[in-house]
Amino acid sequence: KAKSYSGHKILFLSLGISIVFLINDPVFGQSKRANNWYFGFFAGLSFNAGSPPEVLYDSENGYANCGNATISDEDGSLLFYTNGAQIWNKEHNPLQNSNDFGDRTTQGAIIVPDPANPNLYYIFNYRADGPSIANFQYSLIDMRLDNGLGGILPEKKTIRLLDNTSFHLNAVQHANGEDVWVVAHTLGNNTYYSYKITVSGIELPIVSNVGSIFQNFHGYLKISPNGKKIAAAQSGDYNNNFCEILDFNTGTGIISATNLIRTPRPSAAVEFSPDNSKIYTNGHGINSFFQYDLNAGSPDEILASETLLIYEYTPEGALQLGPDGKIYCATDYHYVGVIHEPNKAGLECNYERYSIYVGDGRAVGEGLPSFIQS
Repeated sequence: KAKSYSGHKILFLSLGISIVFLINDPVFGQSKRANNWYFGFFAGLSFNAGSPPEVLYDSENGYANCGNATISDEDGSLLFYTNGAQIWNKEHNPLQNSNDFGDRTTQGAIIVPDPANPNLYYIFNYRADGPSIANFQYSLIDMRLDNGLGGILPEKKTIRLLDNTSFHLNAVQHANGEDVWVVAHTLGNNTYYSYKITVSGIELPIVSNVGSIFQNFHGYLKISPNGKKIAAAQSGDYNNNFCEILDFNTGTGIISATNLIRTPRPSAAVEFSPDNSKIYTNGHGINSFFQYDLNAGSPDEILASETLLIYEYTPEGALQLGPDGKIYCATDYHYVGVIHEPNKAGLECNYERYSIYVGDGRAVGEGLPSFIQS
């Protein structure tokens, strides 16, 4: 069932997994907003010169095991980046008025350009309320502040949106090509929240009660590039550790289980191939990194298409589709892994674990920045 939710405590998104997610302008594929990545322990990549990306050495983010978000302008010039607890401007100094901004989580944060004003950016993140409760909030950044370096508007800082959430968070463009859906999940139930960001602001969410009950904070939420599928990995409890794939409607924001697929493998991270035909899941430990063919047929046939990509230990790191159509993997501590041909079936996808060395004194960690992919 799906309904509009208008409660006072929940105005917005269910807490998303510690990854930090960035939302681009309506023509994501033609802009360079996702060209700069800052993540891990002082690690960074730039796609401005093409693929493979250039390694960056100027990051101020020194906390490895959390999600991140980065946003650049349409020409690929860095604007700011965050790990969910701190924000740095393009000069790698603390963003104005960003102190006491939030807490680090699995997906960390998501950045959404205001559809009505090119100077404004919504940034959604989380605040811990004790050891077992997390709350979702947003702030509004105005790039005209601090002589063009940007700052959080005082009257729009850390505004509470939703209580008792998980860390699952993602975003996708609306079917109208202008608005954006931001999707998240609450803790202890099977409830997804889809919030539409429009020129008028943030609308009340569409609530979908569907799929499995989320008992743990941790895990990644991803939406396919065509916006038709949504996948959530649930990590942390061995007895409740999975990835489920559901249907998403970018016109209505409704999530449904018409073609529900639930993988039997422990999963922490998930990502779709750029042609929407494959899905990749990464767990934690030996034999935990898999590919599934979403065009194989029925849910049982899709599960039967499972291919193990590596017979080695991998940490429960993020998977992120890059602007070059490759999937980047936080599957090693000092190297970013790459799935070079993610549209191809099985081992032909060409996963290279030790692909990009991030530099001496730096580490990949478990999080990569997330970006809208539709």
